[in-house]
Amino acid sequence: MTSTKPPTRPSRHVMGHRGHGAAAATEKSAVGEKLRGARELRGVDLFRVERDTKIRTKFLSALESGDFAELPGDVYTRGFLRNYATYLGLDADEIEEEWRAEAGTAVPQMPIIVGPQPLTVRRKVIFERSHVVIGIVAAVVLIVASYFGFQLTRYLSYPTISVASAGASPLIVGIGDTQYVLTGAATPNSTVLISWNGQDPTKIIVDDSGHWKYPATLQAGSNQFDITAKNIDTNHASSTVRLVVIVPVASPSPTVPAVAFATPLDTTVLSPGTITVTGTSTLVSSVSLTSAVIGPPLVSGATLPPEPVPAATAAPGLPVTSAAVSADGTFSIGLSLQAGLYRLTLVGITATGAKTAPVTKTITIPFKGMSVTIKVQGGKTYVWAFKDGVAIGKGTTKNVGWTATVTANRSVCIRSPHPDRVLLVVNGRTIGPMSGVSGGSHVYIDSKGLKGVNSCGIG
Repeated sequence: MTSTKPPTRPSRHVMGHRGHGAAAATEKSAVGEKLRGARELRGVDLFRVERDTKIRTKFLSALESGDFAELPGDVYTRGFLRNYATYLGLDADEIEEEWRAEAGTAVPQMPIIVGPQPLTVRRKVIFERSHVVIGIVAAVVLIVASYFGFQLTRYLSYPTISVASAGASPLIVGIGDTQYVLTGAATPNSTVLISWNGQDPTKIIVDDSGHWKYPATLQAGSNQFDITAKNIDTNHASSTVRLVVIVPVASPSPTVPAVAFATPLDTTVLSPGTITVTGTSTLVSSVSLTSAVIGPPLVSGATLPPEPVPAATAAPGLPVTSAAVSADGTFSIGLSLQAGLYRLTLVGITATGAKTAPVTKTITIPFKGMSVTIKVQGGKTYVWAFKDGVAIGKGTTKNVGWTATVTANRSVCIRSPHPDRVLLVVNGRTIGPMSGVSGGSHVYIDSKGLKGVNSCGIG
């Protein structure tokens, strides 16, 4: 009789399951003991084994303890067993045979028919030294590729150039300008070539920000600048930008009559006596020179008094010296001057009698030796003067307002019983009352200065 039931599949022999009940739970596995002993002999724990063999600790512990219920099917168990034995330095074939012999007493169990379950194994991300090396190699490759890409782009590209103020119309600057600063932008680190009026170009390096600047020299009239950016490495150049700068030329002024001093120079110090004044002229036939005393000689460090506006005609009473002008326009005039501060005024006279604008110079002629001016004020008093140690006449009583000047080579001495009534001016410098120098009745003056003495019979 034929059965209608489908043929049953032979039961699967499960290596990892024993059918001895409670007794099997307490029975130790000889293979497991051998595995545990080998592991402990190597001095490693199950976590280290898991990291090295990639077999989960759960299955390693089951292999060592004979906990067959925790093991997967035959194929996985055999693979785990052989890998673990090989890792511990044991004979994998021998361990597998012993395991099979030990598992042979197991009673087959009817498997529960269930659908296949996926084997889920949690894997940890473990960074090995090889991963770091691979990362470094990848980074180097990326950097090298980027560099060659940049160089290729740079080689194939052409620089650009722009110039401030450049346009179709020329740039007009001021009359007499001799310099103009050219500025602009270009490809960073390229070279700007600037040619002026067709001459050999000047090289300017563009900065990292792409800007450049060049102070160009100008000449009167037209200045043409041809400006190009160039990559020196690839010899690629931009289009040329042209800038034209115009410096207007001033119209010449008509020549007018004029005179000028050649010597002496302004504020020159000269010796007393005859001095020579020289100069040049334009369109004049003669010159006149006026010398005016404007004060005593300047002492060291003093400043000149304010200079009045010079007049073409000399003030009445001032000495005027005239001289003819040579064919080349030069002239020379001699003057006899003594100590003092002088203002010299020079005026040119044309053939028609017209006069030029006056020009002036200030000169100083210092005293030679000692020059002392004595003035009486505040009441009459007795005054007696000595120069170079010799009395000048006899002392007499002088009224208020009396003034005298004593000139000596070495020294001057003044005697007065009322020193507060006698004022002194030494070499053009006002000293003030004798009493301000010394409380006594005698004041001695030489090149070293002023001092009080007991008698004028010295020196």
